[in-house]
Amino acid sequence: MAMRLQEVHPALVHFPLALMPLSIGADLVGRTTDSDALMNLGKRTMPLAVAGGLVAGVAGLMAQSQVQAEGKALEQLKTHRTLNLGLVIAATAMAAYRARTEKPGLGYLLAGLASLAVLNYSAYLGGSMVYQRGVGVEAADGVRAQPPVPELTTHTARDAVRTAWTDLEKGIQTTVEESAKGDLVPAIVNRGGEDGAAARGG
Repeated sequence: MAMRLQEVHPALVHFPLALMPLSIGADLVGRTTDSDALMNLGKRTMPLAVAGGLVAGVAGLMAQSQVQAEGKALEQLKTHRTLNLGLVIAATAMAAYRARTEKPGLGYLLAGLASLAVLNYSAYLGGSMVYQRGVGVEAADGVRAQPPVPELTTHTARDAVRTAWTDLEKGIQTTVEESAKGDLVPAIVNRGGEDGAAARGG
């Protein structure tokens, strides 16, 4: 069976999830052991983590236009999105810093460890949305029914690209509108509350 648009994001997130810890870990151990090879690895892999995060983020903005999320699942989606946008910004700043330095400073390493904690929590939210709440899972009614999402095949490539572009525009618009209202991390702010009745607009 061919991959659908909402399935591209979870396929791509493994790159930043692997590369960012690799970069921070290599810098941390390299600075501790004074290993130039490890610090060079940390320096070179942070830009790759940024690139992976950007690509996964674009796919995530497209995916949110295809999935069905309500209540707590919607809160998790918004929080997951906000944290990941923040992580891409932070990683970009860290990559710029490392491009100018041979050895990571203490502040950089502490910022890196904090970023990994946020990355881990955001990844938990992504997994919870899928495995606990069925977001993006067709059998659990976690995918929008209309219009149907085209499969990514050579025969449907044009429709898939057109749908992907529309979904990206819609994802950016939704992100801007919800962020402007201050609806950034409801899964953290509303922790422990009852499931909301608000549903994502079609």
